[in-house]
Amino acid sequence: MARGAYGEQLGRSFNLETPPTLSSPTRFGPLVVTELRSDEPGFGFTAPMATESAYLLGLQLRGIAHHELWVDGRSVPVKPISPGTTHLYDLECNPICFTDQPFHDLFFYLPREALTELGEDSGTPGVRDLRWEKGAFLDDTVVRHIGYALLPALHAQQHTNQIFVDHMLVALRTHLVATYGGLRAARVAPACGGLAPWQERRAKELMRTRLADGVPLIELARECDLSPSTFVRAFKRSTGMSPHQWLLMRRVDRAIELMSDRSRSLADIALSCGFADQSHFTRVFTARTGVGPGVYRNAMPRSRD
Repeated sequence: MARGAYGEQLGRSFNLETPPTLSSPTRFGPLVVTELRSDEPGFGFTAPMATESAYLLGLQLRGIAHHELWVDGRSVPVKPISPGTTHLYDLECNPICFTDQPFHDLFFYLPREALTELGEDSGTPGVRDLRWEKGAFLDDTVVRHIGYALLPALHAQQHTNQIFVDHMLVALRTHLVATYGGLRAARVAPACGGLAPWQERRAKELMRTRLADGVPLIELARECDLSPSTFVRAFKRSTGMSPHQWLLMRRVDRAIELMSDRSRSLADIALSCGFADQSHFTRVFTARTGVGPGVYRNAMPRSRD
């Protein structure tokens, strides 16, 4: 598949190099989020992007008082942009933007073919097009919360939790198809049972053996002979939690084992167990045990030499 409008290619359109990027593979192309930021005024025009069958969904992290938009060579009426609002760009229509102000955005890349995957899961015709008024910036709380949840992963000290990224981007795709694609929520998420015993064993085995690095959601689903969205629903029905939540709990369990070695710092334990940084480790550990890792470790009995 040809490289799409994300990562370095999207950055070049905004005259930025190597912007932070996270991606989640699907059978029909990646779902990707790219962070673009410029703190300098006088930016100007975005460079044209290659026409392709995909969307860019922008989440504005900074407001912009003055900007302009052209679609298929025609000027589109726009209003000042409020922070936290969202806009959809159809890459089949050659969008060009202008602003002379600093900006900070998250851009989600969504191939049309990846949207149709949800229809296949439910045995209904897939959705390829999203309905959105040109030039409109909407206050979509789901998009905003998903975007802000992904920001720490974009700046993690080490590799981030791939299952978490997969879960967030697949959830975003489901929301967009259900809200703007006309596919009713009941059809997007049909009733399903849990995993078969062998599927649950295989999924948990894979996550345990790759505790630090994590396993892409598409790989876990493939091992269970399911689509990613069906796998997530079945896993939650069987275990009471999402694959990402289950993996975090196992990482906490492993961290507790390692904490008995007093020569290892909590920061080192956090990274070796797959947490993005010590702050992330502390939040998850406290939610799991009720106390911070430092307090928990101090209460542990010391081994006698």
